[in-house]
Amino acid sequence: MKKSLIFSIILMVLAVWAYGAEPQKVKFNFDKAKLEAGILQVFEENYVLESKGQKKRAVGVILINAPPAKVWEVLENWDVMGGFVPGLSYYKTVHVIKPIGKGDVGESLIEGKLSFPPIRYTLDVTFDKTNLRQDWRLVTEKEIASYNEKHEVLKKNSSMIKNIEGYECLEPYNNGLQTVYTYAPIIETSGPVPNFIDKALTKNTLSGYVKAIKKRLESGKEQKK
Repeated sequence: MKKSLIFSIILMVLAVWAYGAEPQKVKFNFDKAKLEAGILQVFEENYVLESKGQKKRAVGVILINAPPAKVWEVLENWDVMGGFVPGLSYYKTVHVIKPIGKGDVGESLIEGKLSFPPIRYTLDVTFDKTNLRQDWRLVTEKEIASYNEKHEVLKKNSSMIKNIEGYECLEPYNNGLQTVYTYAPIIETSGPVPNFIDKALTKNTLSGYVKAIKKRLESGKEQKK
C-alpha cells in the first residue's frame, strides 16, 4: 500500500432534511499518521438548508484494529450498547420493519435513552449491510401516533429533542485487516440549553461512542452478546 502524509477517502452523506434522498459526496482529508496511531479525528460538515440558515454536523473518524465484518457485527447489535457505551442507558429494538439480509437494506425502530441528560427517543434505523453503512433519523410524533394505532407501543420522544439524525460507515484499510470507522451524529434541542448539557449531547457523545466501539472490538469482547 502506498504511503503518503494525507489519506483521503470519499464519504457518502445523506442530505440533512431529505431522509433517503440522493447522498451528497463530501471529501475529508485525514492525517494518516494520526489515523494509524488510532487517534480520533473530528471534522465538521456544513449544510445549506432549503430554508434560511445553515446546519453543522461533527464527524468522527478512527481506525479500528479489526476487519470490517467484525466491526459491523458490533454496530448491528444496538441492543447491547447500553452495556459499554458511556452516557447511554440503553438501546432496544421495539419494532423490526424489515430484517437485515443479504443484498437487502434492513430497517428497525430502536428506542434509546441517555443517562445524562435523561433523554428518551425512538430512531428509524436502516442497515445497509452490503455497503457497511447505517443511517438513522428521529421518528416523528405523528409517526409514533400512527404506529400506536396499530398496537405498536412506542413512547413519546423527550420534549427537549427537536431532531436526531446521523450515519456511520466502514471502509476496509490495510488490505481489509483494519477498518476506518466514520460516525456522524446530529442532535438538535428544541430550545437553548446550558453549555454543559450541549457538550454532553455533542462532543462527548461522539467521542465516547466511537472510542467505546473501538475498545469493544480491540478488547475481544465483541462476541459477548
